[in-house]
Amino acid sequence: MAGMTLQEKLVAFRVWELITSIVVIGGVFAITSSTLYLRPIPHVAIQLNATNTIYARDPSLDLTEGVEQVPLSVAIAIYYATPLLVHAAFQWHRFVMNDTRDFMLTLAMSTAVCQLLTHFGKVTAGRFRPSFYDMCDWDTSIVWDGVANLCRNPKGEAEGRKSFPSGHASGAFSTLFLVTLYLLGRSKLLAGSALATQRGFLASVNFFLALVPTVVAMWISITRSQDNWHHYSDILVYLLGCYVSLTCVTRCQAGSVIGILASILAYCFNYGSLFDYKSAGMPLETLRDLKEVDVPAFNDLQDSGLP
Repeated sequence: MAGMTLQEKLVAFRVWELITSIVVIGGVFAITSSTLYLRPIPHVAIQLNATNTIYARDPSLDLTEGVEQVPLSVAIAIYYATPLLVHAAFQWHRFVMNDTRDFMLTLAMSTAVCQLLTHFGKVTAGRFRPSFYDMCDWDTSIVWDGVANLCRNPKGEAEGRKSFPSGHASGAFSTLFLVTLYLLGRSKLLAGSALATQRGFLASVNFFLALVPTVVAMWISITRSQDNWHHYSDILVYLLGCYVSLTCVTRCQAGSVIGILASILAYCFNYGSLFDYKSAGMPLETLRDLKEVDVPAFNDLQDSGLP
């Protein structure tokens, strides 16, 4: 890096790309403070006779607000401590050039895409949580006409209108599923190669260990329904991204980024295909540098066996 200008260093360390992700994350706060879409409060109409109708609360929104099994502070700690510790362990075991820089950028990009889509969805969808009436402190002492808003807690009402999509689910998969992709890449378990296809006990163990972060993400997501903070459909919209990922990672090397899951988009943007032995787990820029500078060294590095 000696002799490089400041601008060249900023480009080399991909600082501008990191700043872009940070700006997007900061812009999410503007989205969260924007006007929330207010749906009419749903009701159940019960016709007693030709002239009389009574109105009741929607039973799908009348559950009790549960204590969060995974509070937001705990969730954030899991989301970011896990990938950072896993990355540090792999870099200590087998150093890969540019991996720390690109992994941090990938994590930031995944977070930016995730938070942007999640909070945009929340304020524009305005879907009621399963425990909406409990959250908004619904006044049950008044006979409801099916139209009046009987919420006594404005803050709780606003929170109760942000069910879709699940922030916990999107946050979990944008970081923990990214760890699974990273583990599969560094271990080259999905790569097509004579070395990689020599399956055995250790390869099977590594494969299932790589799935552990995804299982944790699923557990965090499921607790949101158990705690009556989300409908299952709020959660499943992000689990479907796992299927999309299988298509996306096969085409990363060609630069084609498809899918909606933030971790997939970020991983494909910075890393090689999981299904190519020479690129699995390698930052794309490192692959380009090795190919351009010393092709034999690149081949020796990639054919040296599993890390």
